Amino acid sequence: MVIKRVLIWVMLGIGSTGVLFMYKYFNPLNHALFPKCPLKHLTGLDCPGCGSQRALHHLLNGEIEQSFLQNPLLFLMVPYLLLGFYLQLVPEPTVRELKLRKALYGYRAIQVVFVVIILFTIVRNMAKI
Repeated sequence: MVIKRVLIWVMLGIGSTGVLFMYKYFNPLNHALFPKCPLKHLTGLDCPGCGSQRALHHLLNGEIEQSFLQNPLLFLMVPYLLLGFYLQLVPEPTVRELKLRKALYGYRAIQVVFVVIILFTIVRNMAKI
């Protein structure tokens, strides 16, 4: 059982490294191997995730300002999600960690995140009209 778990983590590490390598050296704007957004293709509107692949490419190449311009929401959501994964994986969370998890990932917090994502999508598409 332990070997299986270690093997899964090793495979995830290798896969993640490969994906990061691809995003560092290949700009998603110029290469067809990266998936395109179906919503943008059908409607011409940006979804909340549009620009994330280009943002990751610029971020991995040290172009932080250009990365932020591609998708500002990414800079808020990635730390939020990483903290969430950390709080989920802590084997014996402290009382403070449990309170933080409830405050940031409880029902109300998820509603706030949903509203932020919707508002971000509306605002970014209003700029195009």
